[in-house]
Amino acid sequence: MTADLTLSRRVWIVSTATAMLAGCGRSGCGDRRPPDGSEHDTSSSLELRELDFADTPVGPQKAVVIVPKWGGAQERFPLLIALHGRGEANHGLSVGAWGWVKDYWLDRAIVRARKPPLDAAALLGLTDAVQLDRLNGELAARPLRGLVIACPYTTDIIGSKEVSAALPFAEFLERHLVPAVRSSAPVLQQRGATGIDGVSLGGRMALLAGFAKPALFGAIGTLQAAVRSDEPAVFAELAAAAAAKAGKPWPIRLLTSRDDPFRPALRALSEQMRHRGVECAYDVVAGPHDYAFNRGPGAYEMLLWHDRVLRGEVPLAAPAPSG
Repeated sequence: MTADLTLSRRVWIVSTATAMLAGCGRSGCGDRRPPDGSEHDTSSSLELRELDFADTPVGPQKAVVIVPKWGGAQERFPLLIALHGRGEANHGLSVGAWGWVKDYWLDRAIVRARKPPLDAAALLGLTDAVQLDRLNGELAARPLRGLVIACPYTTDIIGSKEVSAALPFAEFLERHLVPAVRSSAPVLQQRGATGIDGVSLGGRMALLAGFAKPALFGAIGTLQAAVRSDEPAVFAELAAAAAAKAGKPWPIRLLTSRDDPFRPALRALSEQMRHRGVECAYDVVAGPHDYAFNRGPGAYEMLLWHDRVLRGEVPLAAPAPSG
């Protein structure tokens, strides 16, 4: 880890998020507001920190780290690496690293999930009774206990069809980000309590970085991962090689939505992974591929899944997808 690492702590009140995902296919998708108002202050429950890295395999880097304030002095939380989408990559380092908080309102979802039950408004209307019943069943059985979530700036690899394009970022995670968070935040240190997830571009990177570093990550989740139609076989081969190295059960989840253009490729990837002996959850929920999904269903699905699997628990299974 570089000696030039600097840590600053900031508590930040989220302002109205207006950034739009490049290529958003839903009219007005950036105009949705959280049901409790757009100036919701989460600072009494969460601390937001910044980590800055001067020299990494991908150049200068920044991450925003979300740390729960509840729990005793000795409590340790699982660590989740959450990767943003391409829109935030286009905003550059200083703005992009704040994507999961400023653009996707993840801090608000954390606070709201600790006050169940959820209603349709919490998911910005992008849900159905089946999903709400499942999420609320999860929260009734086991309230959200919390995660330390590190949100680094995610480099844009969409333009490259070479899966090796993700390797420098994976090295950054292993050599810089994860050690920095483990040494500065109240996190559990073991592989089984360390997960990675991401949306769209971030989901693609989560798969590739997770497969590249099976000794680092104990769970891989994705939200509408940007996998092209000609890539499932390549990704499945990487998954099989990584699973062989992991040598133990390895929770992997491919979550997509009914209006996600990557859904057919993700369904094919899930089938090809299983054909190669790699178990994975393939879940389809309501919603488009846009910011509203990230702020609503995507955030809650990611939080609850990792809150369970990174503690060695099995979440409630989603209904079998129809496509």
